Amino acid sequence: MRLDNMLLAEGVAGPEKGGGSAAAAAAAAASGGAGSDNSVEHSDYRAKLSQIRQIYHTELEKYEQACNEFTTHVMNLLREQSRTRPISPKEIERMVSIIHRKFSSIQMQLKQSTCEAVMILRSRFLDARRKRRNFNKQ
Repeated sequence: MRLDNMLLAEGVAGPEKGGGSAAAAAAAAASGGAGSDNSVEHSDYRAKLSQIRQIYHTELEKYEQACNEFTTHVMNLLREQSRTRPISPKEIERMVSIIHRKFSSIQMQLKQSTCEAVMILRSRFLDARRKRRNFNKQ
């Protein structure tokens, strides 16, 4: 649940209405000034965040599709097996729930790695101290 909340807050999960750029804009406003250097950094941040968002959604879609295909395959196998030996509906439900549990743990790992990527991105771009470029190096 915490991972879901964090992904929603960062604009990675949830509706596709540019949530990532909204989160980046809020973070940019919170972090301070809007110099030309800053705007370049924030546009870079938004680009990287949208890239993370895109990867997250494609991977999540792949996992959901694989889960559905595998569940269908197992259901067909169990139907074939039921011709040979009796298989109760309770057993079938149990197998399906096991499959869903395995795939949900994989999805949890995806969410975790996505959160880690967002946190690394934030620490690099938004939490970084301003570079002092106007001093002589003597």
